[in-house]
Order: sequence, then C-alpha cells, then structure tokens
Amino acid sequence: MDTDFPLTSPCVGVCQINAKTKYCLGCWRTLREVAHWSRYTDEEKRTVLVALRDRQAEAGVDQRSLTRRQKRRLDAASDS
Repeated sequence: MDTDFPLTSPCVGVCQINAKTKYCLGCWRTLREVAHWSRYTDEEKRTVLVALRDRQAEAGVDQRSLTRRQKRRLDAASDS
C-alpha cells in the first residue's frame, strides 16, 4: 500500500449515530472512533477502515452505495 499520503477521515458528512448499532449512519464509525481519529496512528486508522467494511457487510449494506472515495479508502486499507 502506498503510504505517501495521509489516511483521511472516512466522514461523508452524514453525522448521525444509529441508536441501535451505535455506529454513525454516514461513516459507520463509533463515537469513540470519530473522536479519536486525529490521534490514531496510520495502522490504527487502517484497522478502523477495515472494521467499517466488516460492519457494513454484517449489516448487509450494499457496497455499491459507497462513494468512490469511501471505496478507495476501504480497498486501500484491506490491501495492507
């Protein structure tokens, strides 16, 4: 994986926490992951990005509904 660029937040501007899952409806992060993102190392960020894909798969979310930017990030994270 190319690490010449910083891993940016997976935020898509839909910032609402699902009361049942406790995940953000836009990026699928927990409140803790959102709050700590800027302090995470690149490795921790990659771990979170992979977890996001797993959460979406478990929930049966159609991956085609992801933005291209989200998809690139998730693909890059799973390649590492």
